[in-house]
Amino acid sequence: MQFIHYISIAIFTLIFSNHVFAAAPTKAAHQVVNIKNKANFEDAEFSLKINDIVMPYSVFSVFVMPQEQVEFEVLFAQSRNAYTLINTQGNSKLTDTNRWQWQAPNEPGLTTVIIESPDKKQRMKINVFVKVPASNVEGGKLKYYHIGHYPKPSQIKDTSHYIVPDGFVKVTPKNENVKISPHFSLKEFVSKQRSKHPKYLFLQNKLLLKLEKIRKELILEGIPVSNMVVMSGYRTPYYNKSIGNVKLSRHVFGDAADIFIDNDGNYRMDDINNDGKHSIGDAKAVADIVESLARRESFKGLLGGLGIYGPKSHRGAFIHVDTRGFKARWVSK
Repeated sequence: MQFIHYISIAIFTLIFSNHVFAAAPTKAAHQVVNIKNKANFEDAEFSLKINDIVMPYSVFSVFVMPQEQVEFEVLFAQSRNAYTLINTQGNSKLTDTNRWQWQAPNEPGLTTVIIESPDKKQRMKINVFVKVPASNVEGGKLKYYHIGHYPKPSQIKDTSHYIVPDGFVKVTPKNENVKISPHFSLKEFVSKQRSKHPKYLFLQNKLLLKLEKIRKELILEGIPVSNMVVMSGYRTPYYNKSIGNVKLSRHVFGDAADIFIDNDGNYRMDDINNDGKHSIGDAKAVADIVESLARRESFKGLLGGLGIYGPKSHRGAFIHVDTRGFKARWVSK
């Protein structure tokens, strides 16, 4: 299925703190075309550029530091009139047509930015998680939560492919079920170590884009996906060391996930290749579709690792994906 967007540049307004800014119309919009089979997808009818990523979903998230600047820009607008940015916290200013510079609040926590079409029928909800600065980690802990110790730059061969956390999202019973993309919630990516709340998480939103694209592609290829399980998302260096994993695991840097399709709810990879067995072949069938995505130009910014893992006595088959920035491939039986 192919989505067709139409670009329009027109009057713009900004609503924030009861102020409205407007400019004269510049160009009439093209006719809006209805998208068929909307029930299969959770895309919004316009796209939103958030700093250096573009996302088309009705709900998404960003993870920022206190007072960090974030740029929001409407792409492929479906109306000739102005879109609005609505937020009760932070500071915002209009910088161009349907483009805003927004500054996060000073205190860590969750706030919401809404981008809304003039007729209020199209809306994007961006859950913004303001992180607790990494400088608050003392002795490898945040409060009573074990973080461990990240490698020093001198211990990393190519620092451009490893983003050491500048801060951590505080995860609580109140926010852990918040949707951070159409099909994933915050708690699914928390490190698996035993701990009471609050817990702390480092996550890169490019990983969320990749997982959503993989899920959609599987559906387009005829593989039903009602439940994509994140078996392992973020791992603190403390937990990563405790399970004997490599020191520079992508999970430690918040851009990796081990996933499988579990529509029947038995916490094992489904029989994806329909051979009547649960084997590494099911993981390979999913990986083949991910590989087909990786060959597309539109997927270039999400390139990364792809690992195939066969089943063990304590778990089923799964695949590993990450957004390290270059291709890496491996198979583990």
